[in-house]
Amino acid sequence: MDLSERGNSASTGWKKAAKVNCVVLILMSVALVACLCAVTVQVGGIQEALFFYEGDCDNGNVFQVNIALHLLINVVSTLMVLNSPSREEVNAAHFKSSWVGIGVPSARNVLHVSKFKSLCWVILLASSIPIHLLFNSAIFETDHRESDFHLTIATEEFVNGGTFYPPGASLFPAGKIPESESIIGNDLVNLTDYANTGSDIVRNISATSANAHQWKRLDIQDCRQEYINCAGLKNYRSLVLIVDKPGGWIRDGMYENKSLYPFQMWRFGSNQTKVWDKYVPSNQPNHLFFDVQCTMVASREPGRPIQCYNNCRTALTGIPYYPQDSTFFAVDIDTPDWRYPFIDDTVVYSLNYSDEYSFALPGAFDLAIKYCLAEPIDRTCHIALSPMLLLGVAICIIIKSCTAIIVTVLLIRRKQIPLVTPGDAIASFIEKPDPATADLCTFGQGDIRRVLKDRNSFLSFGPMSWLPLQKRRAAAVPTSVWVTSYLLFIVAIIVCGTYFGIAYDSSRGLWGSFFESDQNLFFQKSYTFFESVVTANGLQLLLSLWYLAYNNLFTRLHMAREWASFSEDYHPLRVTNPQGEQYATYRLQLPYKYSLSLISVSILLHWLLSNTIYIFISTGGYYGTSHFVNGTESDPSLPPDTTVVVGYSLYSLLVLLIASCVLIFIPILLSAKRLPPNMVNIGNNSFALSAACHVSKLSYAVKSPKISNESSRLSDQEDIEMQQLMIARESPRSSLASDRLVGHQDQEDDGEKSLFRDLARSKIRWGVVQMPPEWYAEHAHEGVAVQHLSFGVREDDVRAPVP
Repeated sequence: MDLSERGNSASTGWKKAAKVNCVVLILMSVALVACLCAVTVQVGGIQEALFFYEGDCDNGNVFQVNIALHLLINVVSTLMVLNSPSREEVNAAHFKSSWVGIGVPSARNVLHVSKFKSLCWVILLASSIPIHLLFNSAIFETDHRESDFHLTIATEEFVNGGTFYPPGASLFPAGKIPESESIIGNDLVNLTDYANTGSDIVRNISATSANAHQWKRLDIQDCRQEYINCAGLKNYRSLVLIVDKPGGWIRDGMYENKSLYPFQMWRFGSNQTKVWDKYVPSNQPNHLFFDVQCTMVASREPGRPIQCYNNCRTALTGIPYYPQDSTFFAVDIDTPDWRYPFIDDTVVYSLNYSDEYSFALPGAFDLAIKYCLAEPIDRTCHIALSPMLLLGVAICIIIKSCTAIIVTVLLIRRKQIPLVTPGDAIASFIEKPDPATADLCTFGQGDIRRVLKDRNSFLSFGPMSWLPLQKRRAAAVPTSVWVTSYLLFIVAIIVCGTYFGIAYDSSRGLWGSFFESDQNLFFQKSYTFFESVVTANGLQLLLSLWYLAYNNLFTRLHMAREWASFSEDYHPLRVTNPQGEQYATYRLQLPYKYSLSLISVSILLHWLLSNTIYIFISTGGYYGTSHFVNGTESDPSLPPDTTVVVGYSLYSLLVLLIASCVLIFIPILLSAKRLPPNMVNIGNNSFALSAACHVSKLSYAVKSPKISNESSRLSDQEDIEMQQLMIARESPRSSLASDRLVGHQDQEDDGEKSLFRDLARSKIRWGVVQMPPEWYAEHAHEGVAVQHLSFGVREDDVRAPVP
């Protein structure tokens, strides 16, 4: 099987990988289009998101399902785009006195591969960007926290059939403390509504009295945590505070029974008695103290933690609540007793001199809470799918599929075999040497770059003195690659560090949560869903570029190690389509111990970044006010009570900074290892690699029957090579590689099997190859011993070159 036959196998090599990728892309396209059609039919268009899964926010598996779906997304959206050149494209680059990159993704290759491949490469790359930005957020989870609840303060008899008279023994209508600017609850309720049994306020009180005995009993610590040091209504809604007041309250002192005096609230005159007799009897026990409709909302200030403002905090703590006052009062919830005055002495004093209220008895408004009864709610969180984002992803995947199919079909028909790994290139250069790089076996990538970039320099062909290589692995990576890579790393770290410093200073310290949480900082700006996706995932795209540059350094350093190993022992070539003793390439360019480690690093960094900046979506109204987000806008694709914000975690950002600073030193440490002194430094330079792969037909590797069965033809070929050596000796040195192709006859005619095919499929070593005596005789005029540097097999007794 000759070189062309190696690329014609439909079941191995790059063709199999290309076909598998095409099949995967087609299946993804079909699945996405089918999913998009189903969603569109379900919601009636692409404007509205589909909430397709729901579960309990705390104890359900919404979080686990969301993680599983995003892992699936990350698996199917990770496809390698190769721009590996074919041998014909490499020859064309060498003819133009240039080179291409072998074994690593290179933007330089785009300039030297065909326009068709360059265009397809750009299309595949461009279509990958929206996938990175949109696919991860096409499926999203929503938090749910309610804000409205009903508060009732009453005795235990209230929920067990005891008598009650609205508005309660306090005689305060919901909405505002009389003779005070303090607010309790939402809208102010007219006193006359309490006389109407069909009004909303009276029906709510009656429903609470009838149903509250079935609600969840909370001890005072849990109750205060849920409703005072609050974070939205996550588990419970309406609340009844059970006051330690056996027998209830008496309105005023109309009873002659002195034993009831401690239960009396007021001392009214005749005018006030006439007013209140319509609502609350003067001499009947009243087991209702106060009732109000309340709201708790999230509020925040720049650089400060989120605060929960409850407009019924006066009823819960006795601390006045004024709408114009943004001061947050922390309440100690760890005290064993819950006792407080419903109103302070200043308000009582004002009431005693008002027209509606006469004189409040001492201690009348002191409350001692025994426990709470809270109405449980099903806190349902959802997993939703955005048809708009899914449409964008589907279009990109379809474009990818069409491009991949076209590329695969045309490349197979053109029989252009891509040189994916260094082994592919070495095998190609050995089997079919490139005359443009002959007699340059001592040239490394640094020499090639310097000479071919400077038109005033020239390539010196023929025997050259061997100089041992005194360099480290860092020399295998071009200086320009080091500079651009670390410029990207350092700029990213400086930007993140600067932002961390600003956020740390504005927040007056390090606080919040490491994970996605409402206790972290949020951007003040309100976002639509699409804007938040671009804002949060844009940095993920930049991190992907950061990782590609990082992976590229590791790949180049490993290639230097792999190449150097051929100077120390005999090894088979690592190729994409193995023949003979060759072996198959790794699934990725790097060995698994490196590639899996780098993939783990990528997952870690993306996970840290996803915790550092993230989309927070909540329904229920707790976050959906101007107290939390400036200029709140409703998104037509989400429910009306949905809030979309972008949050960030200082803890996660700090860990991301530390991890990044540690990671950028690893390539430097690996590059400090020394390269073997008996090997040329080729890097990933195709020109230097080709120059090192010229095997002589006079070597034992070619003449041996074990390697080749064409010994009957070798004598004629030896004479031909001797004549070529004499011509090369007498001809002047050329200044450009292209000059050496003028008048050159290809060393292998069409259909002729390569003399070096079997050598490329054996275990080989690079160094000084033993040649026959007549070869050395031809170079006796040089005055020094001339050796031949190339690849050989064990029979060639390949040795390390010496100065």
